[in-house]
Amino acid sequence: MQSCAICLNLIPDHVDRCPFCGSDFELDEPFPVDQAIEWTIIRTVNTDIEARILAGRLRAEGIPAFVLSQVDTTRGFTIGALAVAKVFVPEHLCDEAEQILQTEAE
Repeated sequence: MQSCAICLNLIPDHVDRCPFCGSDFELDEPFPVDQAIEWTIIRTVNTDIEARILAGRLRAEGIPAFVLSQVDTTRGFTIGALAVAKVFVPEHLCDEAEQILQTEAE
């Protein structure tokens, strides 16, 4: 098994395109699953939607990103201080991710 370099889902060794995100492995080399990745928070926002948009923007640029949402499901809060969502990227790509998100903000 290997892990897609874009969406990080586990995929079989014999495929040449990720069935989850459609990434072409000729362009984006998959990396072995046992490779340790140190993740860091690149953004903390108050809506799950905003976090998913930011993660999608990073993935579109080839940076693996995922969202950890802490939305309060017991009360149904989806915005505000009780609905924190964090966007994570690999630590070694943090500077590049920051530049991408900064460019988007300008």
